Amino acid sequence: MTTVNTNINFVPDGYKPIVHSAPYGALIGPVYERVDEEDSVRAFRVKKQHTNSLGYLHGGMLMSFADIVLAQAVIRTGRGLTATVRMVTEFMAPGRLGDWVEGRASVSKSTGTLLFAEGQFQVGASLIMIASGVFVVPSDRNIKSE
Repeated sequence: MTTVNTNINFVPDGYKPIVHSAPYGALIGPVYERVDEEDSVRAFRVKKQHTNSLGYLHGGMLMSFADIVLAQAVIRTGRGLTATVRMVTEFMAPGRLGDWVEGRASVSKSTGTLLFAEGQFQVGASLIMIASGVFVVPSDRNIKSE
């Protein structure tokens, strides 16, 4: 049986805090990353501000984290920054205060302007959510700002 360290300040070896370029990423963090030859894993420790009224990890927080993880997989393709067009999530189990949540994602398909990514989110060996997303490479033709 694997013991999970739920000390609210414990960060496993190999993880470093990421610096967010977007204010929202900084707001929900800290988010950490571990990079090796094959993989990039992002993670965060569930703190009180990440919980819902039942004391579990808020689904919106986990979905925000999933968007960050999926987008990072897309960025690693070298296509630059993208915008999320669609994201679908399926919750498998609740996250709890003190949990160390890890997310891994990969790009499954790429077209001219769209990229498709899939990710898994775990606490220890337990899968708590899966997500898939569609991302667009911004251009004057497909992104309008006011």
